[in-house]
Amino acid sequence: SSQYSFRFFLDFPEGAVRNDVELPAERIYFLSSCWIDDPDVIGRARTRRDETRRALDEAREESKRLAEAPTNLFQRLASLRQATLLFELKAKLEARLSGLEQTFPLTPEAILQGPNGMLFPKEGTIAVKRYMGALQTREQYHFVGTFAFKEFFDNNEVKN
Repeated sequence: SSQYSFRFFLDFPEGAVRNDVELPAERIYFLSSCWIDDPDVIGRARTRRDETRRALDEAREESKRLAEAPTNLFQRLASLRQATLLFELKAKLEARLSGLEQTFPLTPEAILQGPNGMLFPKEGTIAVKRYMGALQTREQYHFVGTFAFKEFFDNNEVKN
């Protein structure tokens, strides 16, 4: 299932105030993601995530056993290579896990079924755009909050 950006904006000509946040009159950007609902692809991604979690847990346990093993100085020096390899493996597995969790909708309770076979995260980011750099030419989004998708309606569906 491919991940797509889902972005839109609203203009607030008179600004906006909510709780302790006040925004000046400007365009407010709403940033999110969406995916095509493909159960086979998402199932394979969940399997990879679960395998990666298990491997990461095993590497953490092995690191813990290695650190707690009663050894003398020479044994500690000899195990340094093994500890280094485990550290590198854990970093690799953590990066893989993070990539899977960012790329695929793997947590059902955080996902909302949208129209036309699309999936959306229940929460997105609210941002304002600022221009940076010496010539003020580089766009940069500044996150100012979050928003939530509650539900989607079909074109023929009317809610009161």
